[in-house]
Amino acid sequence: MEATFETIDTCEVVVTVSVPADEFNAELNSNFARLAQNVKMKGFRPGKVPKSVIEKHHGEQLRSETQQHFVNQGLQQAVSEGELRPVGQPRLAQDDLEVAEGGGFTCKVGLSLRPTYELGEYKGLTIEAPKVEVTDDEVDEAITGLREGQARPEPAGDGGCAEDGMALGKIELLSGENVLMAREGMRLSPQTVPPGLHEEPYKAAMIGSKDGDVLDVPMTFPDDFQPEELRGTEGLCRITVAQVFDMQRPTDEDLMKLLKVDDMDAMKERVREDIQRHKENQRNQQIELNLLEKLIEMHDIEIPARLLADQIANRKMSAQQQMAGQGASEEEIAAELEQNESNFETEAIHNTKALFLLEDLAQAEGIQVQNEDVARKFQEIAQRNQTSVEEVQKYYSENNLINQLAMEILEIKVRAFLRENAEITEG
Repeated sequence: MEATFETIDTCEVVVTVSVPADEFNAELNSNFARLAQNVKMKGFRPGKVPKSVIEKHHGEQLRSETQQHFVNQGLQQAVSEGELRPVGQPRLAQDDLEVAEGGGFTCKVGLSLRPTYELGEYKGLTIEAPKVEVTDDEVDEAITGLREGQARPEPAGDGGCAEDGMALGKIELLSGENVLMAREGMRLSPQTVPPGLHEEPYKAAMIGSKDGDVLDVPMTFPDDFQPEELRGTEGLCRITVAQVFDMQRPTDEDLMKLLKVDDMDAMKERVREDIQRHKENQRNQQIELNLLEKLIEMHDIEIPARLLADQIANRKMSAQQQMAGQGASEEEIAAELEQNESNFETEAIHNTKALFLLEDLAQAEGIQVQNEDVARKFQEIAQRNQTSVEEVQKYYSENNLINQLAMEILEIKVRAFLRENAEITEG
């Protein structure tokens, strides 16, 4: 087997892999023999299936797999001998494969290469960030939010729905006599107006409503409603109340017990510390993003044309799938994709530059992702989703997401390194 490469431009090469017939056929026959030992076919004992039968059922697949074996081997050889730094997926077109009469073949494979550039000074970058402060009002709001989050629903009975109560029920959206949508088991609150419903009539109908009531509330169909022709027109939301609840909110003593503190002053201090920590995390994340933007602006990096085209195509496909899932028509999807064409390219260039810089900076500083980093991340994900670590590991393994997770961890580490080595002033 021979593997050579031709430079197309600074970021693109074409690798030519040539495999003589005798070498290809020897590998192919070995694959036939290996399959013959394991294949099970009705009417034949294990290991006794004739080659002609295997050829009929598996010949085409075995030839393709044998070709791919040599292509992978040739690519590894070319990358090693040429000290190439490939990025993205190799590209093998059907027209680039020429099969000789005796069984050998020649193919051409396109490779995008990482661009060559000089990594600039990344330590000591200057950045301004706001000072983190927590006000008394923020502490009081957080305690109110905690109280609401711990509230327990209890049947309201004859008192009906209070202004701060809630109800479970069915909603139907009507245009004239036509029911456009119906949903059971909806959680409704007088304080939260569903999209499109007129606020005052909705609140007036909900407050005081009781089990079994049917409420008709006027509405205007939202701008993203389907079908499109009803957007902005008037309709009706029919609410069938199944059960009304009063929300029993915890007392100060309940909250102190929950937070394991002895008095209100200690509770406020605990809440203040939590808010402070949250704000500092947000501040650090923003600092890291701003530092990364500075780093990107400092470097002029050429993005391989094929890689850029692939990245743009991936973004288009993701946007198309998302819009289709939201019920958009083919015409709407096409118009949206055309309108955002330049945005797809800008985003692809930006993110690819960021990826190159993060990886090269990590290599320069010896920043690595260890097994314990991945294990810790699995545990965080499991706790956040209230599942087991084993289930998380299984999901990431079956969906080939472990390398992506490792890249996310590497990015977190590099961004933290940039922040820890920056000169930060408070503004």
